[in-house]
Amino acid sequence: MLSKYKLKITDKMKKLFLTISVLSALTFSAVAQGERKTTPAGSEAQMTPEQKVDIETTKVTSVLNLSAAQQVTFKKLLLEKITTNQPLKEKAKATTDANEKQKLISQVKANNEKFFSGVNAMLTPEQQPKWADHKKKLEAKQAEKAGNNHQD
Repeated sequence: MLSKYKLKITDKMKKLFLTISVLSALTFSAVAQGERKTTPAGSEAQMTPEQKVDIETTKVTSVLNLSAAQQVTFKKLLLEKITTNQPLKEKAKATTDANEKQKLISQVKANNEKFFSGVNAMLTPEQQPKWADHKKKLEAKQAEKAGNNHQD
């Protein structure tokens, strides 16, 4: 009779230990993922505009198969967009006036449209649909990022 009692306790302990292990693993993995999202190794905030331009040019070149001349034009347009928008975005974050913030955001959007139309103008007809798809992905990523920032 004593052996049955020991066996039941052992089974209960195994289940308890297994449950604790699974919960611990889930907790640690969730914490690790959260840390990775908030502090990525190559954070955009730490990169120079030139580094951002080089990374994005490499991505777009692989997606659209840009020629060397197109890469130069793309880099020029993107660098102009980034250097123009960066101070506007910083000013918009710093201001508490809703009207001023809206004006700055409108300027950023206008600069973005100027960039997108400039890129579209330099592309071949075969590249333009790919660019439109890439633009949609960028906008979706931006909207998701904005949604995550508003939840915090």
